[in-house]
Amino acid sequence: MNKIWIALLVMAPCLFAHSDEKNCKEVSGGIVTNVLAEKGKVNGQDFVATTLGTVTGDLRGAIGVYFLSITGVGTPTAVAKVHHHWVTETGDTIFLENATATSFQVGTLSGVYGVGDDSYVVMINGGTGRFAGATGWLKLLGVLNIGQGEVVLRYRGEICFK
Repeated sequence: MNKIWIALLVMAPCLFAHSDEKNCKEVSGGIVTNVLAEKGKVNGQDFVATTLGTVTGDLRGAIGVYFLSITGVGTPTAVAKVHHHWVTETGDTIFLENATATSFQVGTLSGVYGVGDDSYVVMINGGTGRFAGATGWLKLLGVLNIGQGEVVLRYRGEICFK
């Protein structure tokens, strides 16, 4: 009987311990989407085009991006204001803040733009399921072929779970 009490006394502080450490995880993967010639409203904001595609890696599932505005197409620098919607393979949703993607024409390739070097960073601000209360960021690196309506990106970042 004494051994049970000793074990309980040793374990009790562990049962009541509270940690302020964040449960953060590095994530990475890829995104392949097609640009769709759709216009409309999302969350009360007009959008001029949208994408729909797949995500691989740690956050695998599907993603769509609403282009709220695009400026500079046909110049060396194009800037897009975007709104994302992301659903994981398990059905959880990741909420993302609106972002700005600054892209740069790739050499002499007309209509081909690249993003990288922190020119496209997206902040995570919650979600559903395991992403409820999550925070973090994703940096994207890749290319957009405007003529073909194709986007290929790599993402890497950190998510801190509640």
